[in-house]
Amino acid sequence: MKKRKPTLRYRFTVSLIIYTSIILVLWSGYHLITHQAVSRSERENAILAADSLLRQISAEFTQMNTIASIIAGSGLVQDFMMEENNDLYYEKAATVSEIIRRIAFPISAADSVITISENGKFFRFSGGISNSSIHTLAETFQGAGRVYTVIELDDKLFFCHSTPVIDYSGQNPVRKGNVIILTGLERIRRMLGYGDDVDRAVVIDGVVILSNNPTLESFTVDVIERYYGVVSSAPITGTSLTVVAAIPADLLFPQRILFFILAFTTLGLLLGGIMLLYRDQSNHMIMPMTNIIKHVRRISGDKQGRLPETNQYEFDELVADINEMLDRIEEYNEALGIERQKVFDTELIRKNMRISLLASQMDAHFVVNTLKNIKRLSDLNDTEKAGEMAEGLAAILKHQHSGDALVNIFDDFQILEKYVDIMNTKFENKFHVEYEVDDKLETYKMPGLILQPIVENALSHGLQNKEFDARMMIKGYLQGGKIVFEISDNGCGISPEKLSEIQENLIIAELSDFPSPGLRGVALSNIQRRIHIRFGQGYGIGITSILGEGTTVTVTLPVILDGES
Repeated sequence: MKKRKPTLRYRFTVSLIIYTSIILVLWSGYHLITHQAVSRSERENAILAADSLLRQISAEFTQMNTIASIIAGSGLVQDFMMEENNDLYYEKAATVSEIIRRIAFPISAADSVITISENGKFFRFSGGISNSSIHTLAETFQGAGRVYTVIELDDKLFFCHSTPVIDYSGQNPVRKGNVIILTGLERIRRMLGYGDDVDRAVVIDGVVILSNNPTLESFTVDVIERYYGVVSSAPITGTSLTVVAAIPADLLFPQRILFFILAFTTLGLLLGGIMLLYRDQSNHMIMPMTNIIKHVRRISGDKQGRLPETNQYEFDELVADINEMLDRIEEYNEALGIERQKVFDTELIRKNMRISLLASQMDAHFVVNTLKNIKRLSDLNDTEKAGEMAEGLAAILKHQHSGDALVNIFDDFQILEKYVDIMNTKFENKFHVEYEVDDKLETYKMPGLILQPIVENALSHGLQNKEFDARMMIKGYLQGGKIVFEISDNGCGISPEKLSEIQENLIIAELSDFPSPGLRGVALSNIQRRIHIRFGQGYGIGITSILGEGTTVTVTLPVILDGES
């Protein structure tokens, strides 16, 4: 059953759907790019604002760290912490207290400053921390380096900044204790800021230790990054602390809903315009054209099969032109048929001439080579072998007067065996040739002088110089609706360069209208031309070879039953 082709309306509808899909893809891409650009701009602005805020907070903590380092590095403080005489200890404590009062309290957020000597002796310079809590601090930070943590003392949470006091004046550094600065957690939270919807936190080792939003404390930074739109961070100089600002996603791009409304309104207008276009084109173009096509298909070629008018001005002009064209076609049809027959006859004559020339050249090539061999044996006074070759040549010529004739495949193989016998007579039976031919080929035909030149090449060029075990296999079988012959030898093979040249010559063999002059080097190209001219490029010769191992030539021919022409 013949498959029905799609109608014009169907193709128009499909084209419109594809066009609409492309529009939707472009609109989606534009919408996505625009949305991402606006979102990126909002995020960049938010990051800039967060970075500015982080720099202020970082400056506060950096200042606190600097003050602690100045106090810990003071020689007076180190001397005071190592004093064992109580009177001198308290006298020096007054001096250190004045240093701390002038350095720390005017500019820092410290609630308490405490020194704890390495031997556990402490001095409270400010704040109301109990002695038991101070003993807890001494046990916690004894021997520790610089520490930042949140600690509970006297039922109150403090941010603790512990700095080791080390004397580097001697040959070896000597640890003398710790300077501990305590700041109430609520005070730190106020310093981090409130009321602007931006959560800020202080992080150490990836964990939040304090924040203006207490719910974030003890969370990791990875968790915060998953639930906030923008997370910006900045390290606090000279410390292991990082300050983080987290901005909720709903604060970014607040005009998002308005943006979506505008985008989808544009999409609706676009789709509405496409629908109006479809309706207009369908009524004023597709339907009239469909009617014209229906009537064109009904035309049988007689003068009554003409198109009716459509009542559409532009299409009625087309109808008139088509009807006029049909009249002219009928007038020219007979003359055109005559000219076409002339061209066909001319081309057929030309094709037959090419086949005849190629076949005659192949006959001459075979006869000349055989006569040369007979003359050579005569010169050697080997009249018996020369007679055998002459008798074989006569039988071959009697069987095959022209390479253009179609011959029975088994008959052609009998002549091929006679040729091999001639060659074995010439070379004293050095060649061992095996035949493996499918019995089904007995009912098929092939052009003459196809296999003999290939076998001749294999014997003369592939096996002639082989001292012993010169073998050849000739196969014939059916494959994929074609007849295939394989001629394989175990001779010297062909170099890759020469093989490439031969294969290229086979590819271009059919480009020449007539064979090359002379009789040398024409066998494979001649056969390729004959097969292509007679049967087309679906058939022909293929050749493979490995240098030093042998060569295989494959011939593919169409199936022609004996009795067909």
